[in-house]
Amino acid sequence: MNTQFDLETTLYVVRHGETELNRNHIVQGRGVDVPLNENGVSQAMALARFKDWDIDVAYSSTLLRAKQTARIILDGKDNIPLAYLRDLEEMSWGIYEGMPQSEKRKSAFEKMKNSWAQGDYGFRIEKGETLVEVQKRGINALNHIVNRHAGQKILVVSHGRFIRVLLASILKDYDLSRMKELRQDNTAFNHIVCKNGQFKAENLQCVLHLREHSKALN
Repeated sequence: MNTQFDLETTLYVVRHGETELNRNHIVQGRGVDVPLNENGVSQAMALARFKDWDIDVAYSSTLLRAKQTARIILDGKDNIPLAYLRDLEEMSWGIYEGMPQSEKRKSAFEKMKNSWAQGDYGFRIEKGETLVEVQKRGINALNHIVNRHAGQKILVVSHGRFIRVLLASILKDYDLSRMKELRQDNTAFNHIVCKNGQFKAENLQCVLHLREHSKALN
């Protein structure tokens, strides 16, 4: 990872809030662009209230569910610029995007997961992306962001599988074989620090705001 300055850069990497397709276990990928559902909006609002988001700049996937989440977090912070990057979009699941669960889909995803378990990260769902391709664009996006904003605090809003791939690729204690350990619930956030081109996790899969939100509802 090449950075222009040896400054400490802070990244808050956030998964978007819940959609109805999330709730119904239907993959969305890059080709299905749906909004947050009511719960997803509430999750994003809970995250926005959770801490004092001392942020200099924000980036989001171009997909609606991520853009909505970013805008809710930044509500009232009109001085913080928000940019959209296609390279932050979710992994493409090809022909199964937006499709209900079926035996065919189940078989295809089991084959995919078995291939990953054997180290075959070039496996491709029909018309979808490989992990290697997602990893490449994720690193490209991160290089762009960190080099442009070295020394700043940056919000990045993206998607579950994409974030798993990205974190597994940049954190020294992980690799793609361990990405399944990097669970990412809706609106979970990860606090990452970059210095001298090295990334360190200060907090992973933080969902304390969801617990507080759940208590408030009860």
